[in-house]
Amino acid sequence: MLCKQVPVVPSHVNSINDSVSAEEAADDYEFHVRQLVKTRTINVSDISDCPKFDLILLGMGSDGHVASLFPNHPVLDEKDEWVTFITDSPKSPPERITFTLPVINSASNVVVVVTGESKAEAVHLAIDDVGADCLSLPARLVQPTKGKLAWFLDKLAASKLDGSQFSE
Repeated sequence: MLCKQVPVVPSHVNSINDSVSAEEAADDYEFHVRQLVKTRTINVSDISDCPKFDLILLGMGSDGHVASLFPNHPVLDEKDEWVTFITDSPKSPPERITFTLPVINSASNVVVVVTGESKAEAVHLAIDDVGADCLSLPARLVQPTKGKLAWFLDKLAASKLDGSQFSE
């Protein structure tokens, strides 16, 4: 586990309560994050009321989903909640909780790590300028407003990129 390899203060690791429903877990987690903001353990974004995490680390699925934000899912439009839930995930498990796009895009740094050839097309749609047909792809919607976005790709995941703006 990553947290065992880096010096993270144990009180800064906040697990999701998986013994309750997804809705209750999302409510509990959002309450906890709001308490951390209230006590100034986590800063607030200066452009929204969202928490401003130092780093959000994401993976991406072959369908272009990040966190538990799936293509064409109504939760992509959530603007008021920091943490939300879904009960109809197209991938197992069906019940999940997730940060919303406003929270992800308020972070100081967002890193997306992607490996594998099965994700190459989604990487291409998320990164290359390929037109309006992919604007609802969750990975493409990750655009930190004032933060930095970095993609870490293996050669297979990057195989369909045009490559002109990237280096190895």
